[in-house]
Amino acid sequence: MGSCWSKKNAEGSLSGNSHVHRSLRKSDFGQYEPKVLILGAGVAGLACAVELKNNGLNNVRIVEMSDRIGGRVKTMKFADNYIDLGAQWVYGESENLVWQMADADELGKSDGTITNMNWIRSNGKKISQGVVDQMLKLITTIYDNMEDSAIDPTITFGDYLSKMFDREVEKQNIRIDKKLAKEFIVTVKKMEGNMADTDMSAYNYWSFKPCDGSGLLNWREKGFKQFLRHLVDGDDLNEHGVLKDCIDLNQRVREVEWDRPDGTVLVSCEKEKYSADHVVITVSLGVLKHSSTLFRPTLPDAHCKAINSMGFGNVCKIFVEFQEKFWPEDWRGFNALWREQDMPAQPWLKDIYGFHVYDHQPRVLLGWACGFHVEGIETMKHSALVEGVVYMLKHFLPHFKVRRPNNLVISKWGADPAHYGSYSYPSVLATENDTGPEKLAQPIHVQVAVSRQPSDMSISSTSLGRPISARPVLFFAGEATSSDHYSTVHGAVESGIREAERIISFYRSSIYSAYSNNKLRL
Repeated sequence: MGSCWSKKNAEGSLSGNSHVHRSLRKSDFGQYEPKVLILGAGVAGLACAVELKNNGLNNVRIVEMSDRIGGRVKTMKFADNYIDLGAQWVYGESENLVWQMADADELGKSDGTITNMNWIRSNGKKISQGVVDQMLKLITTIYDNMEDSAIDPTITFGDYLSKMFDREVEKQNIRIDKKLAKEFIVTVKKMEGNMADTDMSAYNYWSFKPCDGSGLLNWREKGFKQFLRHLVDGDDLNEHGVLKDCIDLNQRVREVEWDRPDGTVLVSCEKEKYSADHVVITVSLGVLKHSSTLFRPTLPDAHCKAINSMGFGNVCKIFVEFQEKFWPEDWRGFNALWREQDMPAQPWLKDIYGFHVYDHQPRVLLGWACGFHVEGIETMKHSALVEGVVYMLKHFLPHFKVRRPNNLVISKWGADPAHYGSYSYPSVLATENDTGPEKLAQPIHVQVAVSRQPSDMSISSTSLGRPISARPVLFFAGEATSSDHYSTVHGAVESGIREAERIISFYRSSIYSAYSNNKLRL
């Protein structure tokens, strides 16, 4: 299994929080250094491991189900450069850890935004910029007023948006084609996610706190994998950086036994078993929703309620490479408005809300699909995908000479058993059940009444059980545990650091110190 005990790291904290005064020393732990096992090598798990090691906890190991690190950060070679199948943008600058870790010249502003795209109806007619600006202004007004409005906790975001759009049109006495307005709202709701109409909460929409500064920053020609290298101090020859020899890939977790008499946690994988003093669970909310039998015993009711109630959605990215671009140099793409009389024979096409020019990829268009047919798109035959995409492009761009693509790839987050989806969101059910990220993020403690001796198990021995009244054994991290930065990479990074600091604080606590000082008499 290997050990990271011998790895040496520079002191310091990724977060820069002042309450982490100094690195822990071996003398802080007594005779045995605690073992920390992290489930998942996404950015939350990586950030947690690096933070622990930077603060003196070296006995850290990550187990990852897939054959790579990064989780929903997934960069691949495509066409003339790289594409990001998952996380693509850095959202904001101020108080954004991802932005803070980047070099000054690494990030560039995306040229394509909702305001400079064409809005085209399915009859091929482009909506005039004046009408588009008018409707976007109404949407902005609704969003700006949401924080100050008394919103029904049971209403979905989609229903709220439709209702308030109609109200603003009437209030401002705006003349607008009702069918066009309806098509516009449908597309905007798709941009918000595939569950906007069914489960996304309007009441908790602004629980998300944007970071100030440029909102759509990209990693230029390098892709988001460049951030992983900053996070773990890696490079082309050593992608795992300071976590080299600390990560076990292709390890699918089968069971987490967490309420054991000796205070340890036993994690059983397909190929190996691990014993640890603390386990940090960073797998996606989608995996947790699909893992009702993963934990033994079952997690406490509060955690189960959070997992079952919170929302986890999916989006499909469709990358289309052409031999050469068929669009003008200054064209950034289009957002699609399907007219009722033009609905396609292939219903999945209406879930694609647009195709946009991909930054630093001169021959690539990126399609975005959100809706009920996303799972079907992920499992569709490649030939059917190509035919459908060409049909849609020709339908919406009749004045362009649309050619057959050289290549097409899609993201498959919903079908991936390591993720089962793309991002978390505040749901109506979570609001009704008074639960959410903060409830899921609470550590789980066990009662440890007696000390134990280190056993000589084949899975490797672990540290002495701490005979204290309550000892934290399970921790939860990942973007879904972030109350104000959910669904973002910086939210995931923050959560990993947060849980590392909980563990570090435990070993600095007065309770642990009291035990350590009197252990010979216990």
